[in-house]
Amino acid sequence: MTTRKTGRIVGALILAGFFLYGGGSFLIASATGTATPVPENATSLGKLSAGAVLLLLNSVAAIGVLVLGVLRRDHRRTAHTYLVTRTVEGVLLALAPLGMLTLVLLDHGGARTSSATDSGLAGLARTAAEHGQSAYWVAMAALGVGSIFFCAALLRSGLLPRLLAVWGVVGYAVFAFGSVLELAGYGVGLALSVPGGLFELTAGIFLVVKGFRQTMPQADDAPRSGSSAAVVWTVSGAGT
Repeated sequence: MTTRKTGRIVGALILAGFFLYGGGSFLIASATGTATPVPENATSLGKLSAGAVLLLLNSVAAIGVLVLGVLRRDHRRTAHTYLVTRTVEGVLLALAPLGMLTLVLLDHGGARTSSATDSGLAGLARTAAEHGQSAYWVAMAALGVGSIFFCAALLRSGLLPRLLAVWGVVGYAVFAFGSVLELAGYGVGLALSVPGGLFELTAGIFLVVKGFRQTMPQADDAPRSGSSAAVVWTVSGAGT
């Protein structure tokens, strides 16, 4: 797969996350309102299940895998760190929808959960569903920290235009800080997620259109005598 195509897929996945998580959250909210998202509070098990499936699809850490392939040559540590944080995010975000789906399956057709195994599974599933918001903010804090280093690598390598990469560093720093404050009970996480969210939207559109491109260094970037040849990564069509 070419670097440009990888960039376009990354951009498409970033944008898809808005639709998957937003659509899943909307379906779950329409089924349960402000109540805990469990079957007994749902007006429609179909909406609850469909929303949980969309949230699960959003949890796939494909972006981290694709970024690993692009950055591991020159930014190996950052690439692996980002993959780890994306994986942590995906696992944490998957807990609540998995809990919802498990409860729906256990309750389907009036199934009883009298056995010790079923009762224990139901208890774990209910706990996951009830603590979905806390898991979400822990996931966002982890993603925010990992994405700071990721955007810094994009800035150094030229994979994104300088202004866009700097926006990402600042936006994710604010996002991570807001997530920690949200977990501490200050209720500012949503407001402080706006800069990072707008960055993801802008970067996603940019990457879908432009993709990533690998080019040889220009004269100004050429290494001095005795230095090894360097490869400069730039975004297709980005100005210098």
